[in-house]
Amino acid sequence: MADFVKVGKLDDFREGRGSVVRLDGKKVAVFKIGGRLRAIQDACPHMGASLADGRLENGRVVCHWHDWSFDLVSGQGSLTSKSWLCARIYEVKVEGRDVYLRRPDEPPARRPEDDEEWTAWDPKFLKTSDPDD
Repeated sequence: MADFVKVGKLDDFREGRGSVVRLDGKKVAVFKIGGRLRAIQDACPHMGASLADGRLENGRVVCHWHDWSFDLVSGQGSLTSKSWLCARIYEVKVEGRDVYLRRPDEPPARRPEDDEEWTAWDPKFLKTSDPDD
């Protein structure tokens, strides 16, 4: 069973901003939105940019490198329907002033580098036609 790990104090996180914490040596971006904390893997699944440096838009974090965005509740990416375009979400728990993240059970099984769209950064260049064209 996954357990929770203390990653900071509630006062460490600023409203509307991302902060990077470490959980088992991995970077996790934590955002405070309306007083509530959300946590997502810090590395963008596209090209690895820090999502903590991204901007918030309607419950999503938008990567500052190529504008790929990820839902802070589900982790789902917005530019394609590719299964690898999903960022890992971490459950957050606050006890008193202490902030905890739930350690995930196992890593996601994705190989984005096997998909030709993985390196496409501009949505207008993403393949949208029939594969037989």
